[in-house]
Order: sequence, then C-alpha cells, then structure tokens
Amino acid sequence: MKVAVEGCSHGELDAIYASILRAEREQGFAVDVVLLCGDFQAIRNHADLHCIAVPEKYRSLGGFHRYYSGELVAPILTIVVGGNHEASNYLWELYHGGWVAPNIYYLGAAGAVDVGGLTIAGASGIFKQPDYNKGRFERLPYNNNTIRSTYHTRSYDIHRLKLLDRPDVMLSHDWPNTIEQHGDTASLIKRKPYFKSEIRTETLGSPPLLELLKAVKPPYWFSAHLHVKFAALYDHDRAGAANPPSAAAAPQAPPGSKPEALDANFHLDDGAGGDKGTPNDDASGAQSAPKGAAENKTRFLALSKCLPGHDFLQYLDIPAPGDDELAQRKQRSSTNRAMPTFRFSKRWLAITRALHPQLSLSMRQAPLPPVDDAALLQSIERDEAWIEAKLASLQGEQDAVGPSDDGDAKAVTPPKHPLDVLRVQHFVRTAPAPFEQGGLLTGQPSWYTNPQTEALCHFLEIPNKINPRPTGMHGPPGGGGIGQIPSPVPQRLDMGPDGRPRFFPAMAGGLPGGPPFLPGPGPFPLAAPGGPPGGPFLPGPFPLVAPSGPPPPPPPLHCAPGPFNPSFKRSWDHDVAPPPVGAGPGPAGQADTADPNALDIGVDDFDDDDDEPVDETADPPPFALNEPLKRWAEGSG
Repeated sequence: MKVAVEGCSHGELDAIYASILRAEREQGFAVDVVLLCGDFQAIRNHADLHCIAVPEKYRSLGGFHRYYSGELVAPILTIVVGGNHEASNYLWELYHGGWVAPNIYYLGAAGAVDVGGLTIAGASGIFKQPDYNKGRFERLPYNNNTIRSTYHTRSYDIHRLKLLDRPDVMLSHDWPNTIEQHGDTASLIKRKPYFKSEIRTETLGSPPLLELLKAVKPPYWFSAHLHVKFAALYDHDRAGAANPPSAAAAPQAPPGSKPEALDANFHLDDGAGGDKGTPNDDASGAQSAPKGAAENKTRFLALSKCLPGHDFLQYLDIPAPGDDELAQRKQRSSTNRAMPTFRFSKRWLAITRALHPQLSLSMRQAPLPPVDDAALLQSIERDEAWIEAKLASLQGEQDAVGPSDDGDAKAVTPPKHPLDVLRVQHFVRTAPAPFEQGGLLTGQPSWYTNPQTEALCHFLEIPNKINPRPTGMHGPPGGGGIGQIPSPVPQRLDMGPDGRPRFFPAMAGGLPGGPPFLPGPGPFPLAAPGGPPGGPFLPGPFPLVAPSGPPPPPPPLHCAPGPFNPSFKRSWDHDVAPPPVGAGPGPAGQADTADPNALDIGVDDFDDDDDEPVDETADPPPFALNEPLKRWAEGSG
C-alpha cells in the first residue's frame, strides 16, 4: 500500500493534496491513503475560530471549510488525528471518530481503523501532566484554560490504546518521550537548540506515548508537533537502550524545497552499526517497508509543517493484506481512483464497548483496571464475540452504500463487508459553512448532537455520553430533528464507494444541543431514518410528522454562550504583567500563572524560521501557499 504521511497540516489541505497529486503525476505512482499527524484545523466557519487555541491575529479559516461544505472533495482517503491547534468543539462532536468531511476521517481522541488490512491507530492531542488523569470535563463555551486543556491527552484514551493488538501504524501529534535518544540527537539539537534542555533532562515528548510505544510495539510510528523532520529506530529487544546517533538518521531534503516537492528520504537502519537502508528503485522513489515484518522494532518518523522549505511529506510502501485485491481493482479502471477497504477495527470496537462505562465527563477520572487485568480482558473478549454475532446478523442485509451507476466506478468499489465504516457512519454537516446563514457569526458556537456519534453508539448499543440528543427531540438515533433555519445549499453531503460525493436532501446544520436541522419553516413531514438496530441509517418506511401548530421552540442550550474576550493576552506577552503565582485569576487581560493550562507554552509557540519566540504583536509572515498551487494548476511549476 502506498502511504503518504504529512506532519502539521495547519489548514493547508489544498497545498498538501496538490503536493501529493503532483508527485503522483511526476513519479508515476498512486497514493492509497494519506495520514495527517495533527494540527489539522477543521474550521467550518467563523464561530469555530473562537474554539482554537491560537492568538487572535493568527486565526484564519484556512481551506478546510471548502471540503466541509462540498465545494472541494479530498481526492484520496485521508486519516487524521488531532493536535494542539484544533477546532476542539467540532472534534469533540466526533470523540469516538467520524468523517469531518467527505473522504477525511478523524480517528477521535483515540481510535483504530482497518485500511486495506492494515490496522492504523492514533492518539490525538498533546501531553500535559496536570490534566492527564482528569476526565473530559470541558464544556462549551471554553474559557482561557479549557480551550487548552480540552486537547490534552487523557489516561483513559491511552489506556484503551494499550489494549490493542499490535497495530501496523501508530499516529500521534506529540512525540513519545525520549524517542529523540534513538536517532541523530546531535543533529536535532543543532536544528532545534531550544530543545536542548528538554533533551538532556529527558522531558521532551509525552511519557504516556512512550508507555504506549512499549506496550503495542507498532512497526511504524508517525508524529509531528515539533516542526522538524526526525527519524529514529526503537529496538524493543534492547529494553529502551538508546541507539547510536547515526543509527537512524534520515537525510534531509535540500534547503529551500517547496511544499510540492517530493521527499522520499526516509532511511532507517535495521540495527545499530549497520549500513543505511536505501530507497526502492521503483518509479515512486518511496521507501519500502522492512522485509522482516516480525522484527521487534518501531520505525519512528516526525515531519514538519506544510510550508516552503520544510520537510512535511513522506511517501512509503507498507505491505498490506489487501494489496492483491486492491491491485486487481486498479487494473479494472483507468479513470477512477481505487480506494482501499476502510473498516472498523473489531478489536477497537470491543475495547470501546468494554470501557465505555469508565468514560468520565467530570473533573475526576476513576482508576482504570490494569491492561493485564483478567476481568477486563475477559470483558473485551465477550464484547468481541458480541460484535462477531452482530456482524453475522448483518451479513445478509442490504449494504448501507449501493454501488454507483457508473460502470467504471463500480469496478473500483471495494468489496462490501459488515465492518465497513460507511455502513454505520455517513458524513453529515452539523454547522453552517462560512457562506451560509449563521456562518459569519462570531463568538463561540453552541454544541450539536452529531449523527455520526449517535450512529456509532447505536451500533455498539452504548449510550451517547458525548453529545446526547436532548429530551424531547424528534427522530431515532442517527436521524434528523425539526429545525427552523433554511439552508440555501444541498444539505447532506455524502461519499459513494468510489470516493466521489453524493448529495441527499437531508441535513444542513443543527439546533443548539440537538441533531442537524432540516430546511424550511416547519411544521413539515420528516422521513425518519430507519434500518435494523445497529444497521445503516437510511430513509426508512415510517414517516415522522411534526406536531401541528407553530414550530416548537428550540431546546435549551447545554450551556449558555459566554463572553469571549478577543483582547486577552497571555501572561508572557511583554505588555502584560503576570499576577503573582497563586494569586488566582487576574484582571481582564491576564492569565493565572498558578494554572499550568494558562501558561500552556509548547513548542508550537516558537517560530521555525528563526527559532525565536513568536512575537504576537507582529504581523503574520507574508507567505502565501496559493502561488505554488496556482502554478501547479497551470502546469507551469
């Protein structure tokens, strides 16, 4: 399977896809899946900008909203984890995972999926010790602390990932702690001198991710966050002993390379003191997976952000069980891209179901049983058997997605399977795009019930703790509600098995705290989604008619929108004096230095161009990625 890995996206989807498509055209290969390692910035509209932890003057819509609205469609299946610069309100709607846009799947706070037979797992967010053992207590509207704590990793999510069987690929935004000791540490310090102290004290990266690395031992681990390309080889048989600095160094691309440049220099040794590996001689120039699949080593690669002169893309071949079947479908079509199979991980579904009662939405997270606890493992085995029985009952049912009428598209359609993600989850917009009614509103938005979360919870027969449907709302799980806000565009954007968008006259946005709204003033007949329990949510035969009389008032908000102070400055800004430690929240414009979240100074607060702290009073740098895109579209660059 041809995999493209990208570091920090920072909302530059257009440049990322243009870079990949240009590499495909010039090198003669086809990418099967794209992996994005955080700071994705799934910003749907202007209200989402108030739920992302970046200084106000650096807030930008980016390009994601065009994929969300259906103006553009991701050309390749894309899998995403979250970082520390995200529209956290939207990602919270999909805590268990789901489509953030057609063909772009978010793994959730933690998650695992099966792509062409490869298990790809991921952990979102970054590590901050004060929040690690807390529950998911953050609620909209976020304050100056919770807008940061909401993206901090939690022990509950890492604990669940430790229960996976060995995944083939692991994604994270943060680095595993001390992983830099297993690569060319001296070169890293030379390029990033601000990390020298953390490297020497072994405090760089996330300790829980190091525990996860040792527990699941994935052959590949990809990260971002530090805005630098860095490769390492972690030998599990050496019990964490650091490799010699030269053992896993990755040659860097020439300085000044542009975002669309192909970077295929991911070289890793097979052991300390060995010769450097060499890339394949095939047309792609991408690094092939190691021949010894059973070796007890993890190949780690971190990539930079999508900017000119940064190493942000990597292509490699990873053998997958579904390679032969995928190759056959590619041969049957000359016009449509053949997508690999995309299914839920049965093991991950069982883990989610078994540990769902322990998911805390309060400040306190109850202690979790050890990963080797016999009762816990038996519970997961029972849930795996339950899922097997459920899949058997679904085997003969009509599939959630029918084949396209286009014969060529049908030729590249993956074979149907009860675990197909599209049997359960379809992309549904829960908030307006910027050009729609409500898309220009400022201030933090209300929260919404996401039908994808409803559908997955219904499939697993667990309660939706994330954004449950308020009492009194109409419609079964996964369905629509009654709304009062018209929408001028096609309301529900879905994707067919060939990866192309399909439109349905369904949902466009949502009542606060409720399911997506339908256009029109109401009352009006509403075809409720049907289907067997746990099956696909397609329009069913039973109508649900709105009550007569005037439209019902919207349900109460989960929490009332709070004031947003755009002039807030962090306490390290030169023109704001911090209050004394322990003094509690200061006056407007000051942060509480006693709260570690208020001073959430991470490596992303540094500018990679000159390795100096970012001056938030200065204008943003005047680069523009649309120029290489324009040249790419014109065929002149």
